[in-house]
Amino acid sequence: MNRTLFRSPAAELAATAGLVTSVASFALLHLLMSEAVDPVSTPVSMYALSSPGTVLFPLGAVSLALSCAILAGRGVGLPRQSLVRFLLGSTAVMLVLASLFRSGTPESGLTVAAQIHRYTAGAAFVLLTVAAGLCAVRMRESGASTAVRRALWWVTALASLTFLTTAVNTFLPGLADGGDWRGVPQRVLLVVLSALVGVLIANSRLEAAPRPVPSPRSVGAGMAPRSDAPGAPVLIASKS
Repeated sequence: MNRTLFRSPAAELAATAGLVTSVASFALLHLLMSEAVDPVSTPVSMYALSSPGTVLFPLGAVSLALSCAILAGRGVGLPRQSLVRFLLGSTAVMLVLASLFRSGTPESGLTVAAQIHRYTAGAAFVLLTVAAGLCAVRMRESGASTAVRRALWWVTALASLTFLTTAVNTFLPGLADGGDWRGVPQRVLLVVLSALVGVLIANSRLEAAPRPVPSPRSVGAGMAPRSDAPGAPVLIASKS
């Protein structure tokens, strides 16, 4: 029954609404807080430390988590997708935790809450990137178009590169002055993985499509003897 609920049009609408809300929330953060937060040098998590980011940041993260959770229950229309669904469900949990725990400031330092935020947000990005790579592999088996499969490979490569750059800029900020522009790869990663969720929502319609059921007529036709099949032996009585 739960699987049927996740496959319903209402579930697809909720997943789409969650993604749209997430994208709109993060876009508003950049527009409304452009003077307070530098998008080049400042991580996305800094938006959550002042208004209206105290509302918009958790809203964006939880909305994206909702989309991932629905996809985890619904499926993404691919063969052997249990691991992909597990990764999406785990991503949803990590995004919720990242929204509950705020990042630290230069004054507060790396508090326990800030560390939880940092590692859960990073885990969410890693899990989605791995899911993108698995989907790119499985879409070949499902007969997806070459353009879609190539797009997913590009998403996987770009997400991997931007995440690696973000990690280096975070832990080695002096390398290539990465600390001065560490906000850029984070925002690229956010856009790329949001697009990935959109592709998965669209592809999940294959899960909701009704499976063809053979009609009794076609079954009967399949069981009917072929015209060229040898007939039953006929016994001819001899005349007395």
